[in-house]
Amino acid sequence: MSFREHTVKIVATLGPASTSKKMLSNLINAGVDLFRLNFSHGTHEEKRELVQRIREVSDTIGILADIQGPKMRVGTFKEKSYNLNVGQEIAVYEKEIEGDNEQFSIPLPGFLNTMKRGDIFYINDGIIKVQVDKVLKDHLVAKVLAGGSISDRKGVNIPRGDLQQKVPTEKDIKDLELIAELDPEYVAISFVSSGDDVLHVKKILENYGNDKIKLISKIERPIALDNFDRILTVSDGIMIARGDLGVEIEPDQVPLRQKELIYKCNREGKPVIVATQMLESMITNPIPTRAEANDIYNAVIDRTDAVMLSAETAVGKYPINAVNVMRKISRTATEHMQPRSPDDFDSERLTHTQTLGHAIYDLAKEMKDLNFRGKILVITREGFGVKMIAKFRPELPIIAITPSKRTARELNLIWGVHPIFLDDPDFYEMDVESIIERSVKNSVEIGMVDENEHVIILLVSRKYQRRGNVIGLYYVGEILEGIKEE
Repeated sequence: MSFREHTVKIVATLGPASTSKKMLSNLINAGVDLFRLNFSHGTHEEKRELVQRIREVSDTIGILADIQGPKMRVGTFKEKSYNLNVGQEIAVYEKEIEGDNEQFSIPLPGFLNTMKRGDIFYINDGIIKVQVDKVLKDHLVAKVLAGGSISDRKGVNIPRGDLQQKVPTEKDIKDLELIAELDPEYVAISFVSSGDDVLHVKKILENYGNDKIKLISKIERPIALDNFDRILTVSDGIMIARGDLGVEIEPDQVPLRQKELIYKCNREGKPVIVATQMLESMITNPIPTRAEANDIYNAVIDRTDAVMLSAETAVGKYPINAVNVMRKISRTATEHMQPRSPDDFDSERLTHTQTLGHAIYDLAKEMKDLNFRGKILVITREGFGVKMIAKFRPELPIIAITPSKRTARELNLIWGVHPIFLDDPDFYEMDVESIIERSVKNSVEIGMVDENEHVIILLVSRKYQRRGNVIGLYYVGEILEGIKEE
């Protein structure tokens, strides 16, 4: 797979259609960079076995554990399903009752207190739209504005409700104990409302003995949009989860907000994943709709780090097809991206390493303009320098050399980065020249670089890790010749 094919990263959700060793291997070969484990489904034992299976297939692939979060749902019904018609009046109770086509429950503490006359809420992924007419002591009376089928435990969205939902939930806390043990690279936090939710999850993982897992905040509610800047500050990355978000805000606002969030993540050098319904028709069909192709293309043009498949790879009929299609569309979009101005992506929290990232962007552009063949080679412990280069979306591929397997796995999520794990615990004990020589030689041996190229090298100094960085432009052939002469 070429560098340009692998610039935008692909996250694939695992499920019944994709958990065998053969399928995991095929998905990786097709271009998956990160596997998502959905903790809304399955047992702890199944998750433990799945992580072990993934590591047996590949010890370099990244893993994202996605906790369920609070999910509002209707109660149960007397029969299998009912149809709610436009214009009909319904009664909705907070206490659990057995529902029918005239009354049912949303058994969520505080539900009635938060609703006011004129409020809108949605059921079954936004298909049913209901407006509150009256709020009484033990139930509310509402009118159906858009009808559809309703059945047991269908999801509910309340865009303007002020329900204080607990994040993480009791279920999430139990799942986080297992996740701390399984030690994936990332945890995705569902239904984040504030930065405090993120810090709470971080503290729980620390209490369970794991402070290494990176936290991805899922943006799914209007309140998360209102508090986004603070959420971004305390998060390691963002997922734009357009399923619930697309129900709770107007459809015309979804692409606008998506572009805004991607830009903010890019500016801060934090990875962003665009998720939900990207290739939904491919759950049952071997080819995508043209609208889905446009969706992926535009997300890539907006400079997302990654695009995600959900049911397409978890339960779909064509998981490999879906990955191939996503990779092909992403590659085409990448080939037609216009260069960006790095000045527009300098964070207000200007760091020394970010300044070097900006400079490397300019140097890479100059090399490209002069028709120099080359790549950017970053030698890194924890990946921060790599992210500060990738955020500017330079025109040359980025290779990250690291002696940390965990860092290599984490960097699978970062735009344009091709991580290489160099298994040498004494790597950083060598002098600077030896580290550079070892990194370049290894890159050539595995085919990432050839001897007729130039490399821009960034290496954090051992002595001055916060400020000092070695940056240089080297000719690969000269380095290899120097190694032979020693």
